[in-house]
Amino acid sequence: MSASTLIFAIQQHLFRIGGPILLFIGITSCILNLLVLKKISLRKSPCTLCLIVVNIINLAYLFFGLLFTLLMFGYNSDPSTSNIVFCRVRYYISFIISCCEASCLILASIDRVLITSPNAGTRRRSTRRLMIISMIGVCSFWMVFHVHALIFTQIVQYGTNYFVCVYQPGDYTTFITYYSVVVNGCLPPVLMTIFGCWTVKNVRQIRRVRPHVSTRTTGAVVVGRPDTLQSKDQQLIRMLFIDILSYIILLPTDTVQNTARICMEEVILTHEFSSKLITDQGLHFKNELPEAITILVGDERVFFTSYHPQTNNDQTEH
Repeated sequence: MSASTLIFAIQQHLFRIGGPILLFIGITSCILNLLVLKKISLRKSPCTLCLIVVNIINLAYLFFGLLFTLLMFGYNSDPSTSNIVFCRVRYYISFIISCCEASCLILASIDRVLITSPNAGTRRRSTRRLMIISMIGVCSFWMVFHVHALIFTQIVQYGTNYFVCVYQPGDYTTFITYYSVVVNGCLPPVLMTIFGCWTVKNVRQIRRVRPHVSTRTTGAVVVGRPDTLQSKDQQLIRMLFIDILSYIILLPTDTVQNTARICMEEVILTHEFSSKLITDQGLHFKNELPEAITILVGDERVFFTSYHPQTNNDQTEH
């Protein structure tokens, strides 16, 4: 068994065994989060609405992202390579899921900034109605903005009987590459960090405020904010910070993988190097392309060259 065949077999078994486990853990975690957020004490908070939507989006990602990846690499089954409608809808939904999740986390961060503000007028702006309108507006914007995925996504033949659902090569692929890095990779973490630090600043400022008590013959009158933060608000802030921290930690890996995949597809389609990937099993291109993409995404290197060991050995002998 050659090294490439062994690596492909290991990858296939990892997806077959580890994929369902990750899928089960992810679905269970989202369901438990939804059950916690449905508590009466948390249900009325605008931030809770955002976190509920985020968990629903994560469930959608598990089915439209992880499940199809599991089928593709674990069982060599990818419906998007044979149906152009499914191919385009899949990319369209993946764009919407990615952007809507980040947008909802940013909206939740803004809500925490409002609710922790020392100014009473600013705190009153944190309402469920405003949050619902904001989420509908943002999600609608992303749904309209990403219509291009329904037009410029196509099925391309890489090798004999091997088809892949990819972005249209050329300027559109270049646009998607920069778009993924800026809109999905850089902008959300920066905004989340800014609003998170702003929230921490407000919380510290509230804790330093001492309510002024003036005593009269009729009793005691408290001037100022009597409570620092309600327990449910503190709990939601902690939950939101955990979600944001998880998002920021896991985002670079996903962004690098997507960018590397897009760049590799562009190189292959533009320069027609599909038959020149370094390999000792050139006839098995169908199995080796996913392996090459997997290696590129990791710390390994994939080189494009016209060198082939057998051909060069023959030339040396002559």
